[in-house]
Order: sequence, then C-alpha cells, then structure tokens
Amino acid sequence: MTNKYCIVVPVYEKKEVFLNFFEKAKKLISDNDNFEIIIVNDGNSYDFKDITNWDNNKFHLIDNQKNLGYGASIKKGVMKTSSEIVAIIDADNSYNIDQLIDLMKEFENNKFDLIVGKRNFKYKDFFLKVIFRKMINSLSSLIFDYKIKDINSGLRVFYKKDFEKDIEIFPDQFSLSSTQTLCTISRNKIIEYIDTDYLKREGKSKISVIVDPFKFFYLIFKIFLIFSPMKFFGYIGVFFILLSFATLIFSFLFLENILDLSFLILFISGINFIFFGLIGEIIRINKKN
Repeated sequence: MTNKYCIVVPVYEKKEVFLNFFEKAKKLISDNDNFEIIIVNDGNSYDFKDITNWDNNKFHLIDNQKNLGYGASIKKGVMKTSSEIVAIIDADNSYNIDQLIDLMKEFENNKFDLIVGKRNFKYKDFFLKVIFRKMINSLSSLIFDYKIKDINSGLRVFYKKDFEKDIEIFPDQFSLSSTQTLCTISRNKIIEYIDTDYLKREGKSKISVIVDPFKFFYLIFKIFLIFSPMKFFGYIGVFFILLSFATLIFSFLFLENILDLSFLILFISGINFIFFGLIGEIIRINKKN
C-alpha cells in the first residue's frame, strides 16, 4: 500500500547524533498512519544496518557507497518514494521532527506548492552567519522580486511531481534547498513560511562563512539566468547602453575630445547583451515546449 506522506532524511552525521534522531523518527512513524520514512546513509563510516534494524514496512534505507552530497541524497530518496507529498528534514536534531505531521497535513489542506519552516533561532549564532543569512535573503528577494524569509531552511514539504520537474537543476552538493526555493518562485508557485524553532545542531556545522557566500551568489544568479535570461542579460545590456550615453555626454561637456570610440564599444556591448538575452529566452521557451 502506498503511503500518502514520505519523510526523506539525508544523513552524514556522527553516530550518536543520528541515533538520537532515529529514535524520535521511529516514534513519529509508529504513531501516525500513512507516513513512511526514507533514511539515506550518505557514506558514513559506521554500519547503518545494525543501527536501523527496524522491522517496519514504513521504513526504508538507502546506502550511498561514498559521500555523494546533501542534494544527491535527497534526490535519491525522493525518487524512491511513491508518496505524493514529501518532506525533508536534517538529521542533526536542530528541527522538531514532530512538527512535520502538522506541516504535511497543512500542506495537503491548502493550495501551497512548498511549505518552508522559517527558522527561529533558539541560540545566539555566530554574528557573521547572521549577517550572511540576512544578506542572502535580501539579495535573492530583490533579484526575484519575492519576499524570501528563509532561503535555505532544511525543513520543507512539497509535491514529488513538482520536485521531479527541476531535478536536473538541483545540485548534488550545494545547495538543494536554496535552489528549490528559487525554482519555486521562478515558476510562479506559492511558498508558505511556517515559524519553527531551530535549536543548535548536534555536531559540526558544514557552513563556511568564507566560501559559502560566493556559492550562494553563484546559485542565485544561475537560477535567475536559467528562468529569466532576458531579464538577466537585459539588465546588463541596458546598463551598458546608459553608460555609453553617459560617457558620450560627459566627454562632450567636460573633455576636449569626444569619446566616440568608447561610446560605440559600450553601446554595441549593451546591444549584444540584449541579443544574448533574446537567444536565451528562445532556448528556454523551446525547451519548455
């Protein structure tokens, strides 16, 4: 019998951290009907079969022979389930897994396309991470013209069919959750944010405040380029065209010689960027059809 709801959990944690999570997960699945859970062992060094020796047809284990990454593990889990509604949660005990029951039922009863658990931090996080999160949320909200409250929360509920549409875009490593948020917005679908308590994770955080901001910038512009190539190149093209006229006017008013060559280079560059956008838009439409 196909379960209506599935919880996919990618695991790359210390053994004691996962054991703590797994006991909570077993209770949740045992106490609720129409739920199944898929644990994805993402190349941990310890033996999962001994730990997860649980004779229950609502529990499934996927073993990656090596560490494939957060995104790859989630994709494997989602593709394995036949459930219509899927949730994902981290195994570091930072989220309250019991809240998933209410989130998944609320998701089904409303016309949402994605529910995201907006994290309310119950501890004082490193100030650079706080600044980094605010900056990424603000930048992505500005670019995509959509109020993004928590782009990277690891607690979310969605339809499997929607996930499958963007599975080729979702990265294997960094960062599937952020990519899903931006893809959902780009497809003009509805995101609902639900406040959720976020505790200090057990184990070491994998976020780097030095490297990850650049990864996020790349991710934001990549998704924007995939779904809105005309806007992406068009904005750049218009900037170069305006700059060309500003250069022409400035040189005419304040310099002895008019910078006609600089004007032409900037103007033609702007036109080229706009044509790149048009070509990208044609490719996007043809691929969609």
